[in-house]
Amino acid sequence: MKIHAVIDTNVIVSAILTHNQESPTKLILAKVRNGQITPMINPAIMEEYIDVLSRSKFRLKQDVIQEIRCLFEVRGSQFDPEISEYCFIDPDDQVFYETYRMVEDAYLITGNKRHYPVEPRIVSPTEMISVIELAEISSGNILSEPACEYLSDERQARLQRAWEAIERCRRDAEAN
Repeated sequence: MKIHAVIDTNVIVSAILTHNQESPTKLILAKVRNGQITPMINPAIMEEYIDVLSRSKFRLKQDVIQEIRCLFEVRGSQFDPEISEYCFIDPDDQVFYETYRMVEDAYLITGNKRHYPVEPRIVSPTEMISVIELAEISSGNILSEPACEYLSDERQARLQRAWEAIERCRRDAEAN
């Protein structure tokens, strides 16, 4: 299963800075590396990535920044959105939002959901991982009776967490 997603800069920064190899942000980058997530990019998004990653407060080495640039350029798909009149808390977020809207079933993965309109496909890194896990489990045909007998407790728990994350997103979208 391939997922198109716009990945907000804060997700990338968090993934680079965390030492927790199991953090959702690290897992998002791993899924970009293995091709499960196809980043939706354009020159403005790439410029934002490089600009933020180059800030002195993060103290990132140039080779780390280059690795991210190469990863997104090689794994990403180019999209050139038209910018709407919608106002954003951070004007730099607009290109991320407009790019995400170019593919019907795409996601926008962000650590700052409050900066965007409430929509079911604007998700946190944790929610995105849950969606991917649910899709992986579902592709195993879990609804057929024999397959259900063989779901481990761990897979059942993962499925439950994924379902709960999706339901939270749905409720948030309906509330607004």
